Amino acid sequence: MEDSPIFGALTVYFPHRPVLELQWTGFAHLLNIPGLQTLSEKELVNQIGQIIVAPQHFSHPLAARFDLAKLQFLEPWNALRIRVIEAKNLVAKEILTKSSNPYVVICGGGTTAKTRVIHKNLNPKWNETFEILYSDLPDQEIEFNLISDKGVKINQQLGSCRIRIKEVPERGFIDKWIDLENVKSGQLHIKVTRLRLLSDPTQLEEVKSLFLYAGCRGNTLECFVGASNFFLVFQVLKVNEQSRPKRDNEIASAVLYTYIEKGRGLPVLQMKKDNLKALAVVQVGVEDNVKKFGSRINNGEAEWKKRFQFLIRNPLNEELKLKVHNEHNKPIGSITVRLSRLLAASEMTLQDWLPLESTEQNSEIRVKLQLRILTPDVGAPSPQGKTKAQFFKPRTKVKKR
Repeated sequence: MEDSPIFGALTVYFPHRPVLELQWTGFAHLLNIPGLQTLSEKELVNQIGQIIVAPQHFSHPLAARFDLAKLQFLEPWNALRIRVIEAKNLVAKEILTKSSNPYVVICGGGTTAKTRVIHKNLNPKWNETFEILYSDLPDQEIEFNLISDKGVKINQQLGSCRIRIKEVPERGFIDKWIDLENVKSGQLHIKVTRLRLLSDPTQLEEVKSLFLYAGCRGNTLECFVGASNFFLVFQVLKVNEQSRPKRDNEIASAVLYTYIEKGRGLPVLQMKKDNLKALAVVQVGVEDNVKKFGSRINNGEAEWKKRFQFLIRNPLNEELKLKVHNEHNKPIGSITVRLSRLLAASEMTLQDWLPLESTEQNSEIRVKLQLRILTPDVGAPSPQGKTKAQFFKPRTKVKKR
């Protein structure tokens, strides 16, 4: 910023979920009952998390004509792979069996995930893997809450711990035991690996060696960017399958960044109630992960400007589905984009007006779709002890004499 103020914008956020200490008054004092108080505080924290806990934030421009879209941390262009391995010496919450039914809830990057429940075990082993995306907002953390499942009763805390994202090396991983807080005993064993998000596999030496193995030489390598994307995906899927522990969920191999900007040519319908304009509701998702939002239609146009990210297991056979309907749930149109289409696109990016199918009008939605392949840094070891460079290294055929 050349002119005063030297600050372009002010951004406010919580780096991690806040701890609330509430004392309800008036008619709300009924919420002070222990069970209801826990539920009410949990719901409030969840609502706060959706608004102002990183990566969510509030930004306000301080300088005239400052474009908030220029802020660098709007998109979570960083990824971590978290493996919850095991715990030991947990506190027994079941008096009769002197054991617990532990599971782990992982919170970070605006997402929440949890492991399966292991019954009657104070030294459980999960070996489950999760990926989280996070932005460049500083001081973000990953929180691990260990809970004992009580069935229909209220679950009990077994302790918690957290790590700061900046603890994970820029090109590498951490593998450590962490002491649990607020309990007499207990430790959690985790492994956290930084992932790269790739759009140009020709930058990687291991992918170049793969191309040389496939028969490409010299400058001809640049002519096969689309094909190299497919090769890279095949290799990442292979590595993921080899490194995935038994009983573990399928590991994500890519991220789809989705920006739903606006629509045009939408049906114009004047509402009778309160003279409101018609609502265009969008549902966009990949498999079971679906986002929903809406905006009013003005002269056949609507503006959403919504950003979402989807973790992709296999971009070779998954697809993005987008549906538009009005407030009465009457379909306006739909779009289906196979993610393999992005693999053949320049920088794995598609930004264009896409026509809505099954519509009587020439309705279109402007979207920007970016696919990024997830892969650990070359030096990060796999569970089998091999490095990723070793995984990508093509095998040399030896002729028998």
